[in-house]
Amino acid sequence: MRSQIAVLETLQQLDLELEELEGSLEKYPREISRYEEELKGIKESISKTKEELNAGKKRKMEKEINLAENKDKIKRVEAKLFEIKTYKEYEALQKEVAEAKKLTAEIEEEILKEMEAVEGLEALLKEKENELAEKEKEYGQIINSYNRKISELRNVYETKKQEKKRVTSVVNPEILSMYERIRMRNGFALAPARNEICTGCNMNIPPQLFNEVLTNSRMIQCPNCHRILYCEETTENEAQTA
Repeated sequence: MRSQIAVLETLQQLDLELEELEGSLEKYPREISRYEEELKGIKESISKTKEELNAGKKRKMEKEINLAENKDKIKRVEAKLFEIKTYKEYEALQKEVAEAKKLTAEIEEEILKEMEAVEGLEALLKEKENELAEKEKEYGQIINSYNRKISELRNVYETKKQEKKRVTSVVNPEILSMYERIRMRNGFALAPARNEICTGCNMNIPPQLFNEVLTNSRMIQCPNCHRILYCEETTENEAQTA
């Protein structure tokens, strides 16, 4: 029974290492996704800014065309002033010129606002593109290091799985079934017994039961947490001789 306990100790250590490796193999891809999502967010923001910039440039161009057309209209109307024969016609043309000039001033003001908006968007776009370039470089290095780490962890994980398979093969099937049930419920299945105390739950062990743990004559479970009890001093070399 001592040899079986020793093998279970090895098995439990392997299970703990495998769980830790599984946690890391889940953590690193999450971290990579987080960095990739941040870069994606910056790219989407850049795309949106470009759309706004192009829309602003288009509006500015349309207003500049309207301005040119309105100025041409003023020239044509002013040219007619020298051809009119009545005051009434003159007055009507003067009114038309005044309205056209007022509209010209309004369009020029709108163009100025569009120019300021375009300049602001161009500066913002440049800032975002610089941020993207810096973070792509920084995050690219981090992501590459994480991918290397994932590859290394997978190799270690597969090695540990093969080692667990080998260790499991020498455990009594009934004992292995007990071990797995306890591990699934309590996180780990074995607990050292010290000074008549189960180190798994810190509860007292009856003296007679503790004496049996010391002898390792049979598989003994803690009356409280049901973990398999063992005495470290009597099992420390058993794994090598199992």
